[in-house]
Amino acid sequence: MAVIFATIHSKLQIRSVARGEGVVERLRRSTLIHFKSLPPMLRKSVFFALLLWLSAVPSDSSARIQASDPYQVTKAYYEKLRSGGSKSDVAELRLFLSLMPKGGDIHHHFSGATYAESYLDMVRKAGCWVNRNDYSVICPEDAGSLKDTLSVDNLRKDNRLLSTFYSRWSDKDYYNHSHDTDAPDVQFFGTFAYFSKILSRNSPTYYREGIGILKQRAKIENVQYIETMLVSSGYKNTDSNFDASIRAASGNEQQFRSTLDGFMAVIRNDPAFNDKVNQYLKLVNDCSIGVDDESFTLRYQSYVSRTLSPSEFFSGLVAAFYEASKSPLVVGVNVVSSENNPVSMSDYKVHMQMFRYLKAKFPDVKTTMHAGELTMGMVRPEELTFHISDALSVAGAGRIGHGVDIAYEANAPAALDYMRQKPVPVEICLTSNEFILGVKGNEHPIDLYARSGVPLVIATDDAGVSRNNLANEYLLLATRYGYSYDFLREVVGNSIRYSFMNEQDKRRNMQLLNMKFAEFESRISNFVGSQHMKRSTARPAGIMRPPVTTGPR
Repeated sequence: MAVIFATIHSKLQIRSVARGEGVVERLRRSTLIHFKSLPPMLRKSVFFALLLWLSAVPSDSSARIQASDPYQVTKAYYEKLRSGGSKSDVAELRLFLSLMPKGGDIHHHFSGATYAESYLDMVRKAGCWVNRNDYSVICPEDAGSLKDTLSVDNLRKDNRLLSTFYSRWSDKDYYNHSHDTDAPDVQFFGTFAYFSKILSRNSPTYYREGIGILKQRAKIENVQYIETMLVSSGYKNTDSNFDASIRAASGNEQQFRSTLDGFMAVIRNDPAFNDKVNQYLKLVNDCSIGVDDESFTLRYQSYVSRTLSPSEFFSGLVAAFYEASKSPLVVGVNVVSSENNPVSMSDYKVHMQMFRYLKAKFPDVKTTMHAGELTMGMVRPEELTFHISDALSVAGAGRIGHGVDIAYEANAPAALDYMRQKPVPVEICLTSNEFILGVKGNEHPIDLYARSGVPLVIATDDAGVSRNNLANEYLLLATRYGYSYDFLREVVGNSIRYSFMNEQDKRRNMQLLNMKFAEFESRISNFVGSQHMKRSTARPAGIMRPPVTTGPR
């Protein structure tokens, strides 16, 4: 009997340390006294009840391991924070996810990641102004528009005009698009027209400045890698005869390839092609000086806009593939712009065939594609049925950006199975998808991808436009979908694992990420064990914690 009570005493001590309970000393003094005062039959019943209780209590060694292992403490703390459903402790969860290493942001547009405040600084430095009516940039050469302008200093003195400026140059304060504002996708993509004019005035300086800001912010936010779409080379070779012939040849593979062969020779013999490619590569090199260090890496994707004519699209795509093949800093090629644009829709299959053609010419160049950034109502229903599948099976995409319309795809099961087996990750941008497409919560296919075994990557898309950051994307992931800590760790790792860095850089960044997680978990373990976290006695009377559900998802 004495042995049993000694064991009970030991286990109660362990439990009390883990829970912050101040009850052990009181139990130690009273347990034996109360037991001896019981009638013999009742004492026997209590004895067997105690034996059953002992079998359910964690052993001394396992409890000590759990209490001392930073990973286990961090995991349990996260599960406690997110397990309250709609009543989760969101502020504390935001703190947790802000401190958590987030690996990389690999679906990232440079111009859309830059905040309007930074663009205003550039406008001021360039000696330009802002139009009072449409908030576009007006420069000294725009003589006819100077009378309706504001200097940046005067704009910043007028809170009403400044607020309107931010709402035009980003999604800030966008509450109601059904009456006196543009539709969300028009608002979102329309912001980019503002950015290009100021960036083009002194591009090396402003691009370098913007990258410096993004690097500093990334380090603060515990992001170690960015794979950004900086700018396109701007090369275009316009040929209306090619446009007609390539569209006509879309259903004939041999004729299609022959037509591309002829136009490819024209492009390569155009002096402007080499000029534009070399200018782009010089800009990338200039912007990268002093950026990489022991805790941060920056790489680039070149890209082409899908709203161009076939000749302009293909010539720009050839330039993008050449750039990626010539510079180790340019690690991939993408296709951008609004997917529901009329040209984007009508030429989609032509674009995918062009990608396939150039992938054969440049087998070492990696590609990711904005595909399936659509939903019901944006286009005709039949136009939702093939974009992701064609990006995979025709163009050979190595990653899929957005992939929101997967549930509408005619061959969705095959596409999901292909993405699982290959594997081809999907780049999930929750805030962007909610704003542009109106798709969020259970309507978003993120759970469908996860259940299908498709690797997930969480990204910001255009953090400056959406006025967002990567921690907030993980907060949405945790609060809306309730994924476990282990799953979050896996998703973070995917951002490095499926990046387009070379293998040496990837190994180095994975080692860095593992080290950062060890430091983070140690920090969280100390935080949880501090007096600050022992709040139970400090809660105001009548305030109860929400019930905790057990088991990670």
